[in-house]
Amino acid sequence: MRARTAVVTLLLVLFATAARHALADVVIPYNEYSASPTIGRGSGSSTDPNQPGYGATRIFIQKVMDYTGALPGGQKVTFRPDRGTGRAINALRAGVQFANQHAQPQPIVSEPSWGSTYNSVPFGMSFAQMLEFLYSAKVDDAGRNGIQLAQALLDGRGGTQIIFPVVGSTMQGSGYFPRPIGKPVCHAGDTDCQRHGDGIGLAGLCASGWRIRYLSPPEDVLSGACDMLVKQGAIPAKTLTFYPAVGGQSVLVPMQKGVIQGFEFITPVDDLVDFFPVKDPTPSRPLGNPEAGNLDCGPPAAFPMPADTKSTCSQNIGQIGARYAHYPAWHQPFLISWMHVDKTVWNGLTAEQRTAILRAARESVAESYQATESIACRKLKDMLDFNDGINQRNPDGTVRLVNGNPVSARITMAPWPDEALKVLRVATGAYLASLAGPSEASVRTDAQREFSTVLDAMTRFAPGAGPTRLAGFPATTGLAPGESCRLAP
Repeated sequence: MRARTAVVTLLLVLFATAARHALADVVIPYNEYSASPTIGRGSGSSTDPNQPGYGATRIFIQKVMDYTGALPGGQKVTFRPDRGTGRAINALRAGVQFANQHAQPQPIVSEPSWGSTYNSVPFGMSFAQMLEFLYSAKVDDAGRNGIQLAQALLDGRGGTQIIFPVVGSTMQGSGYFPRPIGKPVCHAGDTDCQRHGDGIGLAGLCASGWRIRYLSPPEDVLSGACDMLVKQGAIPAKTLTFYPAVGGQSVLVPMQKGVIQGFEFITPVDDLVDFFPVKDPTPSRPLGNPEAGNLDCGPPAAFPMPADTKSTCSQNIGQIGARYAHYPAWHQPFLISWMHVDKTVWNGLTAEQRTAILRAARESVAESYQATESIACRKLKDMLDFNDGINQRNPDGTVRLVNGNPVSARITMAPWPDEALKVLRVATGAYLASLAGPSEASVRTDAQREFSTVLDAMTRFAPGAGPTRLAGFPATTGLAPGESCRLAP
């Protein structure tokens, strides 16, 4: 009887376990840092980059649903964007960041200096190299790959999240400015563009007096490069200043309010959506009429501008004056978005669910990158053509005149000169060295030791990575089969 009772009990336990799995469909809410199409937008309605509802994170979410939904017993997992979820619990982030929801007196959500290297490093690895570093390479003496190394560092600090990359995005634009840094690729007949000659150079940018939005680490690198020029006597002083990122505020708003004169953001795919309002589209002009809508942006706002300042006009960035789009993206060769999942949530999943999620994540990183690359050239061309025949405006909406003549608002490509890239590369090395700390390891802080661990692993894997210059726009497909990107007609 005892043996039979034991068997019955065992069967009941197994049945109860199976029943839990049968009802184990799971929704994992996560805080998404961006709704831009190529780096987030998990609430998007499509996985097709040619559709207006496309969202890169949607590729990951759909794959997870498909793979876990095919598991026996109904173990489907759905990741759902939810701004109300704490970032110390579940979050989509740009790169690797540390979170510990159990810390007292409040949860810790910090950004250690080494975390951004898992997004990308100025003049760093290519996307293909980073994929190998993350998944295949043995990057340290313990034989771990890049993901395992990052997880080990977070665990060593008491981290409460499991991390894995889910989205890859292409090389980004490196700045929309009122004047070109290098020789612009002027459109035919654009005399205003032609008068800029070979551009203002890095020295001209550093001494421009502009305030721009550039995020760290590129902000630190650019600022350090300007300091180098001052020290060398190339410019008397650095007058370039920086505008901090404001959560939930489009960078278009400080542009329209005259608080900044330039900025960098993501890719033409995202920039076209965020900075070029489509008004009154027609079959002959599907991108609309930039001169429609309310062009009066009101009086310039003071700095610092309140975080809740809203847009009051529809001027796009070319109309406002930041018409020169700069490449290559020395500051951001690619972008990788990472999912951070609370360990309690992760450990509550079955082994099959976890395996399916990681499979979906790995596939999604490459597929989302390819999706962005496939349309980047076409979106670039749309951006270059958006303001064809359109002139710049003053903040009050009146046409801007220079020497009595209107000025073109048409977006125009401009390169960073070779000399500027050389200085920026040196400044990048100095910046990374400052984060690594003293050469004597025993006197480094914990953060410096961690950064050195990651930097050393990446340097050993890809010594001397990163080009100093790229020819043309960094994508090769999307205009026509076999056709390379063109910068201008």
